[in-house]
Amino acid sequence: MTTDAVLDRETAVLDRAGLDRALPGGDRGTVRRTARLLVVDGEAIVRFGLRQLFAADPEVTVIGEAASPRDALVIADRCPPDLVVLDVDLGRGDSAGVELARMLLERHRGVRVLVLTGCRDRDVMLRTVRLGVHGYLRKGAETADISRAVHALLRGESVFDTRGQTTTADVAHDDDRPAVRGLGAAMLTDRENQVLRLLAVGMSNREIGMRLVISEATVKFHVRNLRDKLDVRRRTEIVYTATRQGIV
Repeated sequence: MTTDAVLDRETAVLDRAGLDRALPGGDRGTVRRTARLLVVDGEAIVRFGLRQLFAADPEVTVIGEAASPRDALVIADRCPPDLVVLDVDLGRGDSAGVELARMLLERHRGVRVLVLTGCRDRDVMLRTVRLGVHGYLRKGAETADISRAVHALLRGESVFDTRGQTTTADVAHDDDRPAVRGLGAAMLTDRENQVLRLLAVGMSNREIGMRLVISEATVKFHVRNLRDKLDVRRRTEIVYTATRQGIV
């Protein structure tokens, strides 16, 4: 099937899906739109599985699927998605998928990107996080976890699978929540864990603030707390100490 034929089919699916759903009573002036989801994966069976997973979800509509960066960009430009589920390994190494993530984030303001991949290269994960993707899961994840991750991203949260454990980080608000992780007598809050993970990929205070939608002064406050709780004097020691203790 040609690319144009695929795109025509996706447009027809979009029209049939009725993304702007009228409320009861036939009032077309008041609508509730389902979230638009684009699936990008080199394996047809994975694309089919994700379509099936969200077929019955009233809050999500799969508007298209693509096996290559070119097709993904064409579909996204034709009908901008709210969220893209993307495998960075598109048959040409991970560089093509990472570059696609960058282009999607630059070309479509507000789009959220969930990387769903079999790639186990930590460097690839760090590169995508630096780009600003909102989630990273490995393909070994349960379908329920994938569904939860998609809905979490649509709520403005971020989900990262680290060493097989999925961590959800709320990046939409600046409220510190009850401590979730122990470090001897010290406890790290959710926000401190978020800052720590971004420090681990080499982000500056300014970049962390932009990523978490908080002020640079607030980032400095959390960095100071991390130094105190990890009992280190310098910023550069935070990640090293946290890594040795198995926190990141």
